[in-house]
Amino acid sequence: MLQSMTTATEHQTQTLRIEGMHCAACVRRVERALVKIDGISEASADFIAGRAVIEVERPIEQPSLSAAISGAGYELVDSLEDDQPAGVGAIAPLLIRAGPALFLGWGIFFAMQANRWGEFGWNPDLFFLILFAVATPTIAWSLWPMIRRAALAASRRTSDMDTLIVLGVVAAWGYSSVSALFPGVLEGADASRDVFFDTALIIVGFVSLGRALEARVRIRAAAALTGLLELAPQTARVVRDGLEGDVPAADVRVGDTLRVRPGEQVPVDGVVLSGSSSIDESMLTGESVPVAKGPGELVFAGTMNLDGAFSYQATEVGATTALARITSAVERAQSSKAPVQRLADRIASVFVPTVVFIAALTFVAWAVFGDASSWTAAVLSAVAVLVVACPCALGLATPAAIAAGSGRAARLGILFRDAEALEAAGKIDTVVWDKTGTLTTGHHEVSSLEPLRVSEQELLSIAASVEQHSEHPLGAAIAAYAEDQRIDLLAIEGFRSEPGRGAVATIDGLSVAVGSAAMMSEQGVETPPDEGEDTPVYVARDGLLIGVIGLRDRVKPGAAEAIEALSQQGIRSMLVSGDTEQSAEAVAVAVGIRDVHSRILPEGKARAVAELQSDDRRVAMIGDGVNDAPALSQADLGLAMRTGSDIALETAQVGLMQSNPLRAAQAVLLARATRKVIRQNLGFAFAYNILLIPLAAGLAVPIFDAAGGVPGGLTWLFGERGQFEPIAAALAMVASSISVLTNALRLNRWQTGSG
Repeated sequence: MLQSMTTATEHQTQTLRIEGMHCAACVRRVERALVKIDGISEASADFIAGRAVIEVERPIEQPSLSAAISGAGYELVDSLEDDQPAGVGAIAPLLIRAGPALFLGWGIFFAMQANRWGEFGWNPDLFFLILFAVATPTIAWSLWPMIRRAALAASRRTSDMDTLIVLGVVAAWGYSSVSALFPGVLEGADASRDVFFDTALIIVGFVSLGRALEARVRIRAAAALTGLLELAPQTARVVRDGLEGDVPAADVRVGDTLRVRPGEQVPVDGVVLSGSSSIDESMLTGESVPVAKGPGELVFAGTMNLDGAFSYQATEVGATTALARITSAVERAQSSKAPVQRLADRIASVFVPTVVFIAALTFVAWAVFGDASSWTAAVLSAVAVLVVACPCALGLATPAAIAAGSGRAARLGILFRDAEALEAAGKIDTVVWDKTGTLTTGHHEVSSLEPLRVSEQELLSIAASVEQHSEHPLGAAIAAYAEDQRIDLLAIEGFRSEPGRGAVATIDGLSVAVGSAAMMSEQGVETPPDEGEDTPVYVARDGLLIGVIGLRDRVKPGAAEAIEALSQQGIRSMLVSGDTEQSAEAVAVAVGIRDVHSRILPEGKARAVAELQSDDRRVAMIGDGVNDAPALSQADLGLAMRTGSDIALETAQVGLMQSNPLRAAQAVLLARATRKVIRQNLGFAFAYNILLIPLAAGLAVPIFDAAGGVPGGLTWLFGERGQFEPIAAALAMVASSISVLTNALRLNRWQTGSG
């Protein structure tokens, strides 16, 4: 669950669940309220998921947080007591307020239509008074939450969607009330004695119903995070002092021994002590094939034990488990703002005042220049402008897509560091691949030994003695092979790793170098030409070459599919490797890459990325080791495999929980799809407002006049004169927000090749 702690320790982030946010203006209001609290240095709210992430400098008591959020017009939810997804609690109150308003509003609408077309001759004085009596309390009750938020916004000299709705409804109700209670005021004015209580009620009902639907869609958009939070079991079977029993998972301590039976979930991270099983890790990695686990292997919280029983020792609990870190990463990505969102927020901040000005101008224009009943037309047109304008669609466009895109990525085992990384990934047109451990398994096997001046056993002993301290995959393969061959290792001194080249050390007072041909050249050691596909590792002692060890790697499953998927979308792939030309070319041919650069040192990889960037290419670098860290940092987007070193993961903007090249390609392609949805949403939101606000102001009236009147099929939308009906405006406003959210939800079903 999202933890809403009563206090937060120094230099921590804290996640708060907040009910009531529904637009970008709400986000700004919550963030401003939180940063005013002494001790909070930064706040980032997300109305899609209904939460805010704050960075605290000292402990913050929950009453202070609650007071600040309540003062802004929202509610802080104690997630320790409430396991409902954010937004669920707001749906029922919205529906309760929408129901009576829509029922009564449509009832009045049909009654008035029946009176008009049936010529019943109802007394307007009595009829309008009855409508006033039944409509006014319903309008007040249904509109009250919006009135309260609009008043709070006004007290802070801001405005939002509630401001527009309240102004529109009050205008319609006010004109109707004057018509019902003081009809003499309208006599002599260019106004008809009409009432629009049905319009006011239906507007309120549509808005409330629309927000309830939005809340449901937002819950679906943020469903990936909710699903992650629900993965971890609430209890764990712990063995303490020889006794076995169930305890809350939150009470498990590092070092505890736990037992997991078939069909149970793993409660915390740890290492297997005894027993074996197959574990489904798909919820963390996106890989559907179960993983065999035995003594000494790691298991992770939230994964499902399938067919065996085992005991294991807890190594990570609480916020340090892999699941908790993934959840935190998704929260951070969804709560952060992409650059395009900041632009949309700036536009939305001036949107409401602009719409109020247009509505006022519309009212004055109709009142002054209109024909018969111009005051009535002025009110209806101004109300339509206020109601049809939709800053919510503009505010929803980017965060809805970010939430859905990052959520889908999380289910595939792809973690974007923040929204900016997701947006950057969507602009990539060139992908630079490392070879060893990225496109290939990285599990090299010794394929040949070519000793010179020494025996095979001595060559392997010298090389393995040095490489046992190296973290490079080639070194690890040599050390593992020596262990399998039961080769005795030698004592070494002065070990030094030279990334991309090899390693050096001193054995029995003699300098030993194990590494590439480039390293041998620097050491003044001559090497024979390399003409095979194997990767050669040269061994020199005291300045003389004493042998060559050949190693061979295997291409990872999914590598060729990844390159093909990128190519189909017009994304160029390049292989950059420190290996020999023959070895790099062999892998490139196997996966379908034409652009190959071999014998490239770590700083050379970074230079290769920079050269591409100088040609106006947007470059992603995909790697997994220390050698890749400079290039990962240089690239516009860095992607690091989970099996890689911690340095690579910290440098990258995207983490891949599964060491599968296809996941790397999917990260770029999903980000591109997310960016496409953002552009679609923003385009729709701008087009909607640019088109419908002028129509609501009455632009269609002269057009229909010139065309000879409103066609019968459009009278429900434009009335008899061509004025945009306020009820239709309310429906259009609701539909615009739902359309943006629904379009974003397509990302939840994204698959490779779906665009």
